[in-house]
Amino acid sequence: MIEHHQHFNDQPIFDFLLVEAKAIGWKLKWNKDKKAKALGMIIKLGDYTKKLKRNASKRERAKFLKLKQEFETKGWTILKKFIDGKIKKDEAEKQLRKLFRETYRQAFLMGWRSSGLSDWVELSDEDWQWLESALKEEFTYLSQFLDDIQKGYQKMPYRRRWQMYVDTLEHVFWVGKISVIPEAFVIDWVVDSKAERCKGCLFLKLNSPYTVFTLPTVPKAGATPCLSNCRCKLRARPPRSQLEYTAAKNKKKRSILKVLQDIKKGLR
Repeated sequence: MIEHHQHFNDQPIFDFLLVEAKAIGWKLKWNKDKKAKALGMIIKLGDYTKKLKRNASKRERAKFLKLKQEFETKGWTILKKFIDGKIKKDEAEKQLRKLFRETYRQAFLMGWRSSGLSDWVELSDEDWQWLESALKEEFTYLSQFLDDIQKGYQKMPYRRRWQMYVDTLEHVFWVGKISVIPEAFVIDWVVDSKAERCKGCLFLKLNSPYTVFTLPTVPKAGATPCLSNCRCKLRARPPRSQLEYTAAKNKKKRSILKVLQDIKKGLR
Protein backbone atom coordinates (compact mmCIF):
# COMPACT_ATOMS: atom_id res chain seq x y z
CA MET A 1 0.00 0.00 0.00
CA ILE A 2 1.09 3.56 -0.61
CA GLU A 3 1.54 4.40 3.06
CA HIS A 4 4.45 1.94 3.19
CA HIS A 5 6.42 3.99 0.66
CA GLN A 6 6.93 7.38 2.21
CA HIS A 7 10.12 8.29 0.33
CA PHE A 8 8.45 8.87 -3.01
CA ASN A 9 11.36 10.63 -4.65
CA ASP A 10 13.69 7.74 -3.81
CA GLN A 11 11.69 5.32 -5.92
CA PRO A 12 12.99 4.61 -9.44
CA ILE A 13 10.98 6.19 -12.23
CA PHE A 14 9.09 3.67 -14.32
CA ASP A 15 10.46 5.39 -17.41
CA PHE A 16 10.06 2.46 -19.75
CA LEU A 17 6.32 2.87 -19.46
CA LEU A 18 6.26 6.12 -21.39
CA VAL A 19 3.85 4.69 -23.91
CA GLU A 20 1.68 5.69 -26.80
CA ALA A 21 -1.42 3.54 -26.95
CA LYS A 22 -4.79 3.39 -28.59
CA ALA A 23 -6.97 2.07 -25.85
CA ILE A 24 -6.51 0.62 -22.45
CA GLY A 25 -10.24 0.16 -21.95
CA TRP A 26 -11.59 1.56 -18.70
CA LYS A 27 -13.16 -1.84 -18.00
CA LEU A 28 -9.69 -3.20 -17.24
CA LYS A 29 -9.41 -4.78 -13.80
CA TRP A 30 -6.18 -4.61 -11.86
CA ASN A 31 -4.73 -7.37 -9.72
CA LYS A 32 -3.38 -5.77 -6.53
CA ASP A 33 -1.03 -8.62 -5.66
CA LYS A 34 0.54 -8.46 -9.10
CA LYS A 35 1.04 -4.71 -8.87
CA ALA A 36 2.66 -4.99 -5.45
CA LYS A 37 5.02 -7.61 -6.79
CA ALA A 38 5.91 -5.41 -9.75
CA LEU A 39 6.69 -2.48 -7.47
CA GLY A 40 8.92 -4.67 -5.32
CA MET A 41 10.86 -5.92 -8.33
CA ILE A 42 11.28 -2.42 -9.77
CA ILE A 43 12.73 -1.15 -6.50
CA LYS A 44 14.93 -4.22 -6.09
CA LEU A 45 16.29 -4.12 -9.65
CA GLY A 46 16.71 -0.35 -9.76
CA ASP A 47 18.57 0.88 -12.85
CA TYR A 48 18.77 -2.66 -14.17
CA THR A 49 15.13 -2.29 -15.27
CA LYS A 50 16.36 0.12 -17.96
CA LYS A 51 18.58 -2.56 -19.45
CA LEU A 52 15.75 -5.08 -19.27
CA LYS A 53 13.49 -2.63 -21.00
CA ARG A 54 15.87 -1.80 -23.82
CA ASN A 55 16.52 -5.43 -24.69
CA ALA A 56 12.97 -6.69 -24.25
CA SER A 57 11.30 -3.69 -25.86
CA LYS A 58 13.43 -3.81 -29.00
CA ARG A 59 12.97 -7.56 -29.41
CA GLU A 60 9.23 -7.72 -28.80
CA ARG A 61 8.44 -4.55 -30.74
CA ALA A 62 10.09 -6.03 -33.82
CA LYS A 63 8.01 -9.18 -33.41
CA PHE A 64 4.88 -7.12 -32.98
CA LEU A 65 5.41 -5.08 -36.14
CA LYS A 66 5.78 -8.31 -38.09
CA LEU A 67 2.60 -9.65 -36.47
CA LYS A 68 0.75 -6.45 -37.34
CA GLN A 69 1.76 -6.74 -40.99
CA GLU A 70 0.61 -10.36 -41.11
CA PHE A 71 -2.69 -9.34 -39.52
CA GLU A 72 -3.21 -6.67 -42.17
CA THR A 73 -2.46 -9.06 -45.05
CA LYS A 74 -4.45 -12.05 -43.79
CA GLY A 75 -7.45 -9.97 -42.78
CA TRP A 76 -7.63 -8.12 -46.07
CA THR A 77 -7.36 -11.40 -47.98
CA ILE A 78 -10.47 -12.66 -46.16
CA LEU A 79 -12.33 -9.39 -46.68
CA LYS A 80 -11.43 -9.28 -50.37
CA LYS A 81 -12.92 -12.75 -50.86
CA PHE A 82 -16.10 -11.55 -49.19
CA ILE A 83 -16.22 -8.35 -51.25
CA ASP A 84 -15.72 -10.34 -54.45
CA GLY A 85 -18.50 -12.75 -53.51
CA LYS A 86 -16.23 -15.76 -53.12
CA ILE A 87 -17.32 -16.44 -49.53
CA LYS A 88 -20.48 -15.66 -47.55
CA LYS A 89 -20.68 -13.24 -44.66
CA ASP A 90 -20.90 -16.00 -42.04
CA GLU A 91 -17.72 -17.63 -43.30
CA ALA A 92 -15.89 -14.30 -43.52
CA GLU A 93 -16.88 -13.42 -39.96
CA LYS A 94 -15.85 -16.86 -38.69
CA GLN A 95 -12.40 -16.58 -40.28
CA LEU A 96 -11.88 -13.00 -39.13
CA ARG A 97 -12.93 -13.75 -35.54
CA LYS A 98 -10.41 -16.58 -35.44
CA LEU A 99 -7.71 -14.27 -36.82
CA PHE A 100 -8.56 -11.53 -34.31
CA ARG A 101 -8.49 -13.91 -31.36
CA GLU A 102 -5.13 -15.43 -32.28
CA THR A 103 -3.54 -12.07 -33.14
CA TYR A 104 -4.83 -10.19 -30.09
CA ARG A 105 -3.47 -12.86 -27.78
CA GLN A 106 -0.03 -12.75 -29.41
CA ALA A 107 0.03 -8.93 -29.39
CA PHE A 108 -0.88 -8.83 -25.70
CA LEU A 109 1.85 -11.32 -24.80
CA MET A 110 4.41 -9.41 -26.84
CA GLY A 111 3.49 -6.21 -25.05
CA TRP A 112 3.73 -7.91 -21.65
CA ARG A 113 7.18 -9.33 -22.46
CA SER A 114 8.33 -5.96 -23.81
CA SER A 115 7.97 -4.47 -20.30
CA GLY A 116 11.13 -6.29 -19.25
CA LEU A 117 9.39 -7.62 -16.15
CA SER A 118 7.53 -10.61 -17.57
CA ASP A 119 9.90 -13.03 -15.82
CA TRP A 120 8.78 -11.64 -12.44
CA VAL A 121 5.20 -10.49 -12.99
CA GLU A 122 2.77 -13.12 -14.25
CA LEU A 123 -0.38 -12.31 -16.17
CA SER A 124 -3.53 -12.65 -14.08
CA ASP A 125 -7.11 -13.69 -14.72
CA GLU A 126 -8.00 -10.00 -14.83
CA ASP A 127 -5.62 -9.47 -17.76
CA TRP A 128 -7.28 -12.22 -19.79
CA GLN A 129 -10.70 -10.88 -18.87
CA TRP A 130 -9.68 -7.52 -20.30
CA LEU A 131 -8.52 -9.20 -23.51
CA GLU A 132 -11.88 -10.95 -23.86
CA SER A 133 -13.75 -7.68 -23.32
CA ALA A 134 -11.58 -5.98 -25.96
CA LEU A 135 -12.32 -8.77 -28.44
CA LYS A 136 -16.04 -8.64 -27.69
CA GLU A 137 -16.14 -4.93 -28.40
CA GLU A 138 -14.11 -5.31 -31.58
CA PHE A 139 -16.34 -8.11 -32.85
CA THR A 140 -19.34 -5.78 -32.59
CA TYR A 141 -17.68 -3.26 -34.91
CA LEU A 142 -16.47 -6.03 -37.21
CA SER A 143 -19.99 -7.38 -37.67
CA GLN A 144 -21.19 -3.89 -38.59
CA PHE A 145 -18.34 -3.57 -41.09
CA LEU A 146 -19.36 -6.80 -42.79
CA ASP A 147 -23.00 -5.68 -42.84
CA ASP A 148 -21.98 -2.46 -44.59
CA ILE A 149 -20.02 -4.40 -47.20
CA GLN A 150 -22.99 -6.69 -47.79
CA LYS A 151 -25.27 -3.66 -48.27
CA GLY A 152 -22.74 -1.90 -50.48
CA TYR A 153 -22.45 0.98 -48.03
CA GLN A 154 -19.03 2.59 -48.24
CA LYS A 155 -18.49 5.66 -46.10
CA MET A 156 -14.77 5.25 -46.75
CA PRO A 157 -12.73 2.85 -48.90
CA TYR A 158 -12.96 -0.66 -47.48
CA ARG A 159 -9.18 -1.05 -47.49
CA ARG A 160 -8.79 2.12 -45.45
CA ARG A 161 -11.49 0.99 -43.04
CA TRP A 162 -9.70 -2.33 -42.54
CA GLN A 163 -6.47 -0.46 -41.86
CA MET A 164 -8.19 1.21 -38.93
CA TYR A 165 -8.80 -2.23 -37.43
CA VAL A 166 -5.15 -3.05 -37.99
CA ASP A 167 -4.13 0.16 -36.22
CA THR A 168 -6.21 -0.77 -33.16
CA LEU A 169 -3.89 -3.73 -32.63
CA GLU A 170 -1.43 -1.21 -31.17
CA HIS A 171 -3.56 -0.78 -28.06
CA VAL A 172 -3.46 -4.49 -27.29
CA PHE A 173 0.34 -4.46 -27.36
CA TRP A 174 0.53 -1.42 -25.10
CA VAL A 175 -2.05 -2.65 -22.61
CA GLY A 176 0.04 -5.78 -22.26
CA LYS A 177 3.06 -3.58 -21.65
CA ILE A 178 1.48 -1.42 -18.98
CA SER A 179 -0.22 -4.35 -17.26
CA VAL A 180 2.63 -4.37 -14.72
CA ILE A 181 2.13 -0.80 -13.46
CA PRO A 182 2.00 -0.92 -9.62
CA GLU A 183 -1.02 0.43 -7.79
CA ALA A 184 1.21 2.88 -5.93
CA PHE A 185 2.26 4.70 -9.12
CA VAL A 186 0.51 7.61 -10.82
CA ILE A 187 0.04 8.19 -14.54
CA ASP A 188 0.47 11.48 -16.37
CA TRP A 189 -1.25 12.36 -19.64
CA VAL A 190 1.57 13.90 -21.68
CA VAL A 191 0.79 16.02 -24.75
CA ASP A 192 3.14 16.38 -27.70
CA SER A 193 4.14 20.04 -27.86
CA LYS A 194 4.89 19.71 -31.59
CA ALA A 195 1.54 18.16 -32.51
CA GLU A 196 -1.93 19.61 -32.73
CA ARG A 197 -3.64 19.28 -29.36
CA CYS A 198 -7.41 18.98 -29.03
CA LYS A 199 -9.45 20.25 -26.08
CA GLY A 200 -9.96 16.74 -24.79
CA CYS A 201 -6.25 16.02 -24.56
CA LEU A 202 -5.56 19.35 -22.89
CA PHE A 203 -8.30 18.59 -20.35
CA LEU A 204 -6.76 15.18 -19.58
CA LYS A 205 -3.33 16.76 -19.20
CA LEU A 206 -4.60 19.42 -16.81
CA ASN A 207 -6.47 16.78 -14.81
CA SER A 208 -3.36 14.56 -14.42
CA PRO A 209 -2.16 12.51 -12.69
CA TYR A 210 -4.33 9.38 -12.45
CA THR A 211 -3.82 5.89 -11.03
CA VAL A 212 -4.32 2.59 -12.83
CA PHE A 213 -7.82 2.58 -11.31
CA THR A 214 -8.81 6.12 -12.30
CA LEU A 215 -7.15 6.47 -15.72
CA PRO A 216 -10.21 7.10 -17.93
CA THR A 217 -8.75 6.35 -21.35
CA VAL A 218 -5.52 6.38 -23.34
CA PRO A 219 -4.28 8.15 -26.47
CA LYS A 220 -6.06 7.07 -29.66
CA ALA A 221 -8.86 5.37 -27.74
CA GLY A 222 -11.40 7.59 -29.46
CA ALA A 223 -12.50 9.35 -26.28
CA THR A 224 -10.95 12.66 -27.38
CA PRO A 225 -11.87 14.77 -30.43
CA CYS A 226 -8.59 13.90 -32.15
CA LEU A 227 -9.60 10.21 -32.16
CA SER A 228 -6.91 7.97 -33.67
CA ASN A 229 -4.82 11.00 -34.64
CA CYS A 230 -3.85 11.54 -31.01
CA ARG A 231 -0.13 12.00 -30.43
CA CYS A 232 -0.22 12.09 -26.64
CA LYS A 233 1.53 9.61 -24.37
CA LEU A 234 1.24 8.16 -20.89
CA ARG A 235 3.97 8.32 -18.26
CA ALA A 236 3.86 6.11 -15.17
CA ARG A 237 5.90 7.27 -12.17
CA PRO A 238 6.01 7.28 -8.36
CA PRO A 239 3.86 10.02 -6.81
CA ARG A 240 5.71 13.07 -5.55
CA SER A 241 3.76 13.05 -2.30
CA GLN A 242 0.97 11.34 -0.41
CA LEU A 243 -1.26 14.29 -1.29
CA GLU A 244 -0.68 13.84 -5.03
CA TYR A 245 -1.40 10.12 -4.82
CA THR A 246 -4.60 10.66 -2.84
CA ALA A 247 -5.83 13.22 -5.37
CA ALA A 248 -5.08 10.86 -8.25
CA LYS A 249 -6.80 7.96 -6.50
CA ASN A 250 -9.93 10.02 -5.86
CA LYS A 251 -10.50 11.01 -9.49
CA LYS A 252 -13.89 9.95 -10.86
CA LYS A 253 -13.62 8.18 -14.21
CA ARG A 254 -17.28 8.53 -15.08
CA SER A 255 -17.23 12.27 -14.50
CA ILE A 256 -14.08 12.68 -16.57
CA LEU A 257 -15.55 10.63 -19.43
CA LYS A 258 -18.73 12.74 -19.31
CA VAL A 259 -16.64 15.88 -19.75
CA LEU A 260 -14.82 14.29 -22.67
CA GLN A 261 -18.13 13.37 -24.30
CA ASP A 262 -19.33 16.97 -23.94
CA ILE A 263 -16.07 18.24 -25.45
CA LYS A 264 -16.47 15.92 -28.46
CA LYS A 265 -20.04 17.21 -28.93
CA GLY A 266 -18.84 20.81 -28.76
CA LEU A 267 -20.76 21.50 -25.56
CA ARG A 268 -17.67 22.70 -23.68
